[in-house]
Amino acid sequence: MPTITRSNDLPAEFAVFTVEPERQAALVEQVIARIETTLQTQPGFVAGIVHRSRDGLRVTSYLQWASAAHYIASQPLADFAPPDAHLFEIFGEEPTGSVLKPFAGMAGLINFGIFKLKRPENQPRFVELFQQALGLVGHQPGLITTQAHRSLDGWRCINYGHWTSLEEFTAMDSNRPFAPLFGEMLDLADNEYQKTLHEVIFTTS
Repeated sequence: MPTITRSNDLPAEFAVFTVEPERQAALVEQVIARIETTLQTQPGFVAGIVHRSRDGLRVTSYLQWASAAHYIASQPLADFAPPDAHLFEIFGEEPTGSVLKPFAGMAGLINFGIFKLKRPENQPRFVELFQQALGLVGHQPGLITTQAHRSLDGWRCINYGHWTSLEEFTAMDSNRPFAPLFGEMLDLADNEYQKTLHEVIFTTS
């Protein structure tokens, strides 16, 4: 079972594919097939997770590697738009020391807060703000764990959150405890897909 936690010190690739809802299932099949037939036999491959968004518009893979030197970037798949793919490291988590072990059909829901930095030199300050925001979210009802990632190229930050229910996530999102920080965060990065919720449909390790 894949394990996501800051303490394991594994770099991981997020690859976000956009797709029409009627083609999401076909894209899922191709993403899983590539992991099973190509990637998981490569030296340094540790684990893989595939998520589908509930609105049908995205498929997101999360691939852990033993090191950045082992990393093999996700490539475009036939007949689908290229993914937005970057290699990440975890820089924060709430609650402190929490661990996420995704598996297909797991209870609750996954939220990806995706931030696209306007300039890579913005990332250090953005990470400072992000860490403050994590502390404000950490005790919200319904939060099981949240793992904050920054891309090694400086262009992305992604929050991988696991929530008990849609109702509790919506309650937090409607009255964001990090609202005082959000203005400066949006000066540094564009926020996308904040309300796109996902399900885990495949894992391998």
